[in-house]
Amino acid sequence: MPLESCHEEHAIYLAAFTPATFKVGVTRSWRLDRRLREQGADRAAHLRTVADGRVARQIEAEIAADVGDKVRVPTKIEGLHRAVDERAWNALLDRFDPIETFDFDYGLDLTDQPLAETLLSGTVVGAQGRVLVVENAATTYAVDLRKVVGYELDEERADRDLQSSLGAFR
Repeated sequence: MPLESCHEEHAIYLAAFTPATFKVGVTRSWRLDRRLREQGADRAAHLRTVADGRVARQIEAEIAADVGDKVRVPTKIEGLHRAVDERAWNALLDRFDPIETFDFDYGLDLTDQPLAETLLSGTVVGAQGRVLVVENAATTYAVDLRKVVGYELDEERADRDLQSSLGAFR
């Protein structure tokens, strides 16, 4: 336990990403809700609370052997316009006895999958975890915010025309 925070109480959780991608994770128990939102989880379940990070990571590793412990941003973007597969989520929860469950709504209300693109021009629709959703020229884009770290943004309108997508010609 190299960090002082490892001695704090930790929560073990399951997180669901639409439609049916699941992961196990751990965080200090007081950060649980914030951590789930940082990851952009659509649903979650608090499974256990333990005394420290070492114990939490041991339990996480056992569960991860079956469930997994990572979800990549492209996978999250692929499901932004979909709902959680209730049958798959409930089947997973049936294997555990959650302390509490969470259902998050980020207000994106998308009907189609946004295009994954590093684009910060247009109108911000919203954010889910580290994915920013932007609308530009009748097309919705999903931007991994880690790809834009270090750039400066201006509120001014671009002085050049940006290419429109085929969706703009309906």
